[in-house]
Amino acid sequence: MSILTAENLSMVYGSKSSMQYEALQHFNLTVSSGEFIGIMGPSGSGKTTLLNLLSTIDTPTSGKININGSTITSLAKNKLAKFRRKEMGFIFQDYNLLDTLTIGENILLPLTLNKVKVKEMEKRLVIVTKQLGIDAIIHKRIYEVSGGQMQRAAIARAIIHDPTIIFADEPTGNLDSKASLQVMESLSKLQEVRKTTTLMVTHDPFAASFCGRVIFIKDGKLFNEIHRGDNRQTFFQDILNVQSLLGGNMDDFQTIRI
Repeated sequence: MSILTAENLSMVYGSKSSMQYEALQHFNLTVSSGEFIGIMGPSGSGKTTLLNLLSTIDTPTSGKININGSTITSLAKNKLAKFRRKEMGFIFQDYNLLDTLTIGENILLPLTLNKVKVKEMEKRLVIVTKQLGIDAIIHKRIYEVSGGQMQRAAIARAIIHDPTIIFADEPTGNLDSKASLQVMESLSKLQEVRKTTTLMVTHDPFAASFCGRVIFIKDGKLFNEIHRGDNRQTFFQDILNVQSLLGGNMDDFQTIRI
């Protein structure tokens, strides 16, 4: 079953009277329920633009996006805000946790905004924090925990309200190799256990190797798409091979870890 479809998406920056830049050109994408998709490409390729359009952060110049049966490109602002809060989860490179709240309070924010009853909130908090191995730190502040723990808290916040789809923007960008492994294993496990649907922009081939499918973008267009088989190591090598074909500035891609 398709959770998300994007048809003929284009994004043009600038006005007709000045220089125009087409960041995304007539892009099509279908995402099935439970898929874990990586989006890769050199800087300026259009991958972040794509994520911003799909997650309703930006509005496309043309094209249509449908998520869970709703055409979000035609929703009014107030309905779009409500849709985003209910149907979407977000994971950012810099965690976006509030330092005035405990880890547990940060995780519960989406449920607080949705006015969920306290007993239900407490029940869900126990479940997600145990799944992510952070149940022992829910009373700590963000300055008392590691980067990897903060990112797993951000993942817990993204999934606690059972969204239709999760958007992750460079979730391992600020992490060392050990923390990156923990975070990617957590996302992978959630996809298996909870059947979460996740779209992740990443420069990191190691992180991308945990996905079931990786889409490569170049100059605002689909360059290639590869699927993972049973062997993650083989998939990792396939990702590196496509990157070498893709070209661009190889400094864009983070240090390779096996």
